[in-house]
Amino acid sequence: MEHSTVQKRPLSSDLDEIIFGPTLSRIDKSSESHDIHVDKPEFKIGRSRDNDEIILDTLISRRHCILTCEEDEEWAITDCSSSVTFVNNVPLTPGVSKILHNGDIVQLSTSEKHTYLFALRENQCKPKKPKMNNELLMSDVFMRQKTFAENQECQKKAFTDKLQTKQKEQDELKQQLEMLLKEQDVTKNCAEEYKNKIAVLENRIQQGNVLMQHLNTLFAELSEKLENERLEFEKKLDVEKQKWQQALHVTKLEKEMLELKMTSLMENKVKEEKDKAQLLNEKIVLEKRLQETEKALKEKEAVQETIENNIAGPSYADPNDSCILLEVVDNAPQYRIIDEIDLTDVSQLITVDDQQENIVNKISNIMDDQLTCSICSELFVKATTLACMHTYCQYCIKCWMKKKKICAVCRAPITSMTRSIVIDNFIDSMLENLPIQFKERRKEILKERKEMEGRKKTVSKKAK
Repeated sequence: MEHSTVQKRPLSSDLDEIIFGPTLSRIDKSSESHDIHVDKPEFKIGRSRDNDEIILDTLISRRHCILTCEEDEEWAITDCSSSVTFVNNVPLTPGVSKILHNGDIVQLSTSEKHTYLFALRENQCKPKKPKMNNELLMSDVFMRQKTFAENQECQKKAFTDKLQTKQKEQDELKQQLEMLLKEQDVTKNCAEEYKNKIAVLENRIQQGNVLMQHLNTLFAELSEKLENERLEFEKKLDVEKQKWQQALHVTKLEKEMLELKMTSLMENKVKEEKDKAQLLNEKIVLEKRLQETEKALKEKEAVQETIENNIAGPSYADPNDSCILLEVVDNAPQYRIIDEIDLTDVSQLITVDDQQENIVNKISNIMDDQLTCSICSELFVKATTLACMHTYCQYCIKCWMKKKKICAVCRAPITSMTRSIVIDNFIDSMLENLPIQFKERRKEILKERKEMEGRKKTVSKKAK
């Protein structure tokens, strides 16, 4: 290949992306190549496709050199090429690392078109995500401006050194010319030889003056070009700073929204904890009532057993029958009535069944008042407590929410629902001590509710 072609890895933008590693800035700006941004702790440069920076030029080896970040966060370069790599015009020993400093000149191959200025961006080996704050943004802007200025100063310094070297050569030639003129005046012999030497020196001085003028012209053009680049760079930086300020403003708004959201979540969490504490208190009260009810039932059972032991057996009489006491008189063909007891009189017939019925009625009233759903007027089935602390059947409240998403009692918005397993267990324990008709009624309700939920699921699947 006669011309070098450089394949650049995809970057978002030279200014839009903040670079944290060092940069190899191209000194020869006339070529179509670009600066090399080192963004990895081990950065490979060469002609092969597996390198981090690919330079398609026959002067560059397939694996030319490697830039590595040492443990002390210093960058070093290792020559792996079949040709040569220079650092500050000194060739590197193949396979031996050379520490690079800010401002060093790195030349890949013998061609000056592959000459770069090594500039450190940030004293870090691994890229880190920048924080969106004013101090970091201004620090980055300052660093980039400083690097840009150093790059321009290095270019000016290189050109100035070249001018000074050329000027020094011109001064030496002039001194030699003066010495020859003095010797010619002193010595009359070999006049022709001195004339030839003087002509040669005058010719070289004249060529040097022409070259100096050309170099001064180039220096002026370079200064003008660098000044234009500086102005363009400042404009881009201003545009970028505006973008950063907008991004910073958006980040502050997002932070405020996140803080509000976190505050709301914390308030909801505290409210849930309070609700849990209230449910725990209700559970304790219900368990205490259950224990008192069980104790009362046990006492009544003990009384019933005592009465049954004292009585031979229960007598069931017709409501119209009466109990008649007779006195048998010896040798008398007739009977005399002593007393008559009306068995239909409640005041005279107080049995254990009446006492047990009173207990059952009392328990039934408690369950109707405290453990009944306000929607279906039945005992809770899969009791579900809302955030407002009102409890309903799970199926009932779900059906209610299809129409209105508010509590059926207090009209408060429904924000959460919690299964109250304690209430379900309490109802089951209470029913175990009640007559069979209550248990049968409960089974019918559970069966009916299960069928309704099954039909609801079937309708939902068909709708989907």
